[in-house]
Parts: sequence; C-alpha cells; structure tokens
Amino acid sequence: MTRSPLMAALMVMPLVLLVVAGGVVPLGLLLSRAVLEREVAPALPRTAGALQRWDGTGLPDDAAFETLAADLAALRAAGAPGTAALARAAARLVADLPVLEGVLPGTAERVAETRTGRAVSVLVADPAWGEAETWAALRQAGAPASAFHPLAALGLRRTAAGGLEDSAQGPHARAILARGVGGAALATLACLVIAWPLARWIAEAPPGRAAPRAALAALPLLAGEAARAAGWSVLTEGGTAVALAALALGLVPLMALPVALALRRAGPDLPRAAAALGVPPGMVLRRVRLPLARRGIAAGAALVFAQALGALAVPAVLLPGRPLASTVLAAAAGAGEWGEAGALAAWLLVPALVAAGLLLGPLLRPRRGVAA
Repeated sequence: MTRSPLMAALMVMPLVLLVVAGGVVPLGLLLSRAVLEREVAPALPRTAGALQRWDGTGLPDDAAFETLAADLAALRAAGAPGTAALARAAARLVADLPVLEGVLPGTAERVAETRTGRAVSVLVADPAWGEAETWAALRQAGAPASAFHPLAALGLRRTAAGGLEDSAQGPHARAILARGVGGAALATLACLVIAWPLARWIAEAPPGRAAPRAALAALPLLAGEAARAAGWSVLTEGGTAVALAALALGLVPLMALPVALALRRAGPDLPRAAAALGVPPGMVLRRVRLPLARRGIAAGAALVFAQALGALAVPAVLLPGRPLASTVLAAAAGAGEWGEAGALAAWLLVPALVAAGLLLGPLLRPRRGVAA
C-alpha cells in the first residue's frame, strides 16, 4: 500500500521548515540589509520626510532647512542617545560623500549658537548646505531603502544628478570581489585536476572497497577550514598560491565523490572498449571518460565554487594583508555594518547562482531519446 501524496508532504514538511528557518530566512534578512537605510531617518525623521517630497533639482525649499535645524536641535536635547544617533547619521553621510566629514555634527553645534532664522542658520553653520550634492546625499541616506550599499560594494556611488561615478575606494572594492570570484574559480579547476584520479580510484574499486575508499576521501572535510589553514600556515609562509592550494585540497572531497559516483554508474565498459580498439589514452579521457562523468563534474564544480566563495578561514590566516570579499564580509558583520555585509553577500551570491545555473541547468533537462 502506497502513502498518499498528502501524507508524504506532511512527512517532509518539518525538514522543509527546518531548511527555510536555518538557511533561507537568515540569508533573506542579511540580503535585505543591503538595501535598507537605518541610520539617517531615525536620527533626522522630519528632514528625511521633507526631502522625499523634494524633486532633486536645485536646493530644497526653506522648510527642509528648518526641519533639519529642528531635528538637530532635538538630537542635542536628547543627550547621549541623540549624540550616538547623530554620529551614526554623520558616518553614513560621509560614507556616501567624504567631503561631508564633520559637517553634520558641526552644524548641530553652530545652529544652536546662531541667532538668525532656522533656514539661514543652517547655511551660516556650514556652506556645504548650499550645495545640491549635500542634500542629494542626505535624501538618499534618509530614504527607507537605496542602492547605496550594493553600489559601494562595486566601488560606485550616485551623483547629485542621479548618475553613477567611481568612488575613492572603487578599484580596491572591485579588486576584493575579483579576488574572491577568481580565487573560487581557480580553486574549482584545481579541485577537478586533483580529484580526477581520486574519483577513478573510488569508482574502479571492487564492491566491497568502494565505500571505505569514499570514506577515506572524505576525511579532509572532518578537519575543518581553520585547522587546515593553520596547518598550512605552519608549513609555509603563506601567499596566494598557498591559499589556493589549501582551499583546493580542503574541498577535493566535494569534487571527487560526485565524479566517482557518476563514473561508477556509467561503468567501465565504454572506456575499456575504446582502449581495446586502439584509441589513445588522451582521446579516451576527452571523448569517453569526461563525457561519462559530466554530471558528477557539474555537481562537484557547483559545490566547490559555492564553498570556495564563502571560505573565511583560509584567506584570513594565510592572506591577512590582502582580504578577499568573504573576509571583508565577515569583518563587516562582526562590526555590525550590516548594509556592507548584505551587499557583499548579494554580489557573492550572484556568481554562485549563475555558475550553478550554467553547470546544472543543462543536466536537469532529459536528453532526447533517453527516459528521464
């Protein structure tokens, strides 16, 4: 007697909920922080609301100047909590427009000492408020959400006119992302080269020895990234090549086991027949063995690439002076910079999803003339 589809769904539901609660929800919350603005609007709520009604051309009207003066006065009156909120808002503005260093706290002090109207006092406090770019930065930072953090992760920023320009940290930010993605790709290729003989050793084993060989191949996964990185740092002085070697060797099981499973399912008949017909070994590899293992290679490459993108311990131990995107993400999360962390997580997730789609997509479609 077979179980009904409803019963099967109910049995699987706890596992689905566990996966969602443990993976999808935390990742979704982190990615949402990449676009949410949480620094300026809580500190300057009336100013943020007034600027959302501004069309962005020229300077805002006097009401915006007055609400800024009122918000700054409220922060000064709030004592220590207000000072902390002002510091967070000022740091956010400086991140978008470095020339605003000290403008917001200085304005808060000088506005209270000026005996003119509130709108005039803001201009007198700092001439930066006479520039449209200053108000554009304040408007963007005070919105509920913006593209500031995703753009900053790529080294870009918005101009007052709404265009894009390279930020001061642009080359450095893009170099971090390039090292992360390029290192993961090189580690994936190295894993395939190293794992191929290991996969054949497992696939060609007699029935009673295949499982022990597979278990032996999986031993590096039990050590953990930190232990492997620390061990490599003791044996060597580090460097890019050492970091990639440590990363590749640690992830070899994720490549070897899927490839071994694909080769074992395909069986040895076709390679042996090709060799018996006099086909050169190199052609047997290219035309027979690799096509037979393509599903395992695709699965292993997707697993290794995704894991290599998120490897934190290896670059942190071996390359402390040249951070990768993953280490910067970890540092940002540890410092509470959730916007930066979410943006880096989003940009690192994109190549992983693209790679998985390119590698696994064709394999999910049944071949013509072959039953799925």
